[in-house]
Amino acid sequence: HIGVQMRSKAMSVRDKANHTLAADRGERLSVRDPVRRTRWLACVALTMLWFTVACAKAPHEEQQAAEKAVQQARNIGAPTYLPEQFNALEAKLESAKEEISAQYKLSEFRRDYNRANSLLAETRAEGERIIAEAQKRKEDAKAAALQEREHAEEAVHEVRELVERAEKTTESPLEKVPDELKAEAGELNRTLAEVETAIEADNHLAAKNKAKAVLEKSQKLQSEVQHRAQKHGP
Repeated sequence: HIGVQMRSKAMSVRDKANHTLAADRGERLSVRDPVRRTRWLACVALTMLWFTVACAKAPHEEQQAAEKAVQQARNIGAPTYLPEQFNALEAKLESAKEEISAQYKLSEFRRDYNRANSLLAETRAEGERIIAEAQKRKEDAKAAALQEREHAEEAVHEVRELVERAEKTTESPLEKVPDELKAEAGELNRTLAEVETAIEADNHLAAKNKAKAVLEKSQKLQSEVQHRAQKHGP
């Protein structure tokens, strides 16, 4: 019996010790939990603050990229070859600038440049598309202008030969080519020079229109000279 009592007392002492240890451990855990919770909340707060500051940062680089795309589109000839699309592109860039200006007037922690960033990204992407399309249309217009110039040059050459031939083979003053027709034929050469100047200046639409006008005028003069030759001929 004495042995049983001693073992019972030993177990009781061990249980009390384990209970005390568990209590101490639980107390330390309860002390640590607020610390961990505070740290976690601090991390969340810092993350939210970072996102807030990121959204509040003015998109200077994005604006520069969008402005560069618009300028390149202008330089490539978009106002000439894609006027409506280029006007819309400039309007979108202007909207982005107005949004940035409006946000800048707010307090730092109330600023939100998300809409401005979206407009700038759209402006840059649309600008790159317009640049490619304007470049293609510019090349097509140049090819058309060169072809129209070639036809005009041939027509002017034919008019010149026709006038010279009429002057050489005609003795009667009535059969001579009138001075006004000669002046008009000479004007064709000056207009051809303007066509070349427009092509060199990359103004291919104007060059094409001028060359077409020269061709039509040359054909008209040819008809008039031939008609006079037939009228006063033998």
